[in-house]
Amino acid sequence: MSATVTSSCRVRVTLLSAPRRSSIAAGLLVQHLGLDRALAGRLLARDGGVLAESVPVAQAERLGPLLDALGVKVRLDPVGAPDVPAMVELAIQPVRRPSEGTLTRVAAHLRRPCPEVREALTQCQGLVLSLCRREAEALRQSFRRDRSLRIVLSNPHAARFDLFLKPERVPSPDLSRLLRRLGLLPCPFSGAVGAALDRRTARLVTARHGDIVEALNRDFQRFDLFLAGGGGLARPELADFLASRARVERARLSASAELQNIRLEAGLSRTAARRFHADYATIGLDTRIALAFRPSPSND
Repeated sequence: MSATVTSSCRVRVTLLSAPRRSSIAAGLLVQHLGLDRALAGRLLARDGGVLAESVPVAQAERLGPLLDALGVKVRLDPVGAPDVPAMVELAIQPVRRPSEGTLTRVAAHLRRPCPEVREALTQCQGLVLSLCRREAEALRQSFRRDRSLRIVLSNPHAARFDLFLKPERVPSPDLSRLLRRLGLLPCPFSGAVGAALDRRTARLVTARHGDIVEALNRDFQRFDLFLAGGGGLARPELADFLASRARVERARLSASAELQNIRLEAGLSRTAARRFHADYATIGLDTRIALAFRPSPSND
């Protein structure tokens, strides 16, 4: 049998993504690939990589859908085919308004015009790129000392998206029907009208209703935390704490009209926003979370 025929009968199984808890999936790898359970667990815990170098096609094609049902994504390649580097999505996000020098460096690194980079950085998710992991890590390393930028990586095979209304838009009857038909629920935490979509579903919805909603990758979302009311401010120590934390004059805290405009935290990830929201609640302060659309203009 020729090498070509052999390659067409056997495939390499490469892990693209796996959920954090994959014990059932590990059992499938033991059963179908003959791996040791401890090794299967370690392979699934890695961020991609080869699970098996040579597996009969029929066996791999039976395994693939079972893993997919558990949220484990794999790719099948003919044995002997060139290894395809793992791709990641990367977002360059401004923490505060970047200097012209920073913009020039980013544009030079990406070989893109500076005006294009400047415009992309104003988008809600920042400048989003698809790169192989090695290129992404090199870019992150190049800008690790620049405190005006945040660089975030996301596995495109594991990413989840939320649907947010565009400014001054409301859900149309057609959009509402589609969301119900897909079983999508709003997210009380973020204000999204549809939560935790996979990439395919997000593309389907935005292809039909992209004039109303925008699908944002959860890995790239950032939130600001605002004071929701002055319930706890009768306590002088809390008022002093907030004046210091939010860098506002103490007098603003006595003006009820101003309270809901006081931003306590900026540019938080979903996890950090939840944590800060809970932390403020424990000391008696009610806060509200809002999706962050623009970096702070401050340069301090």
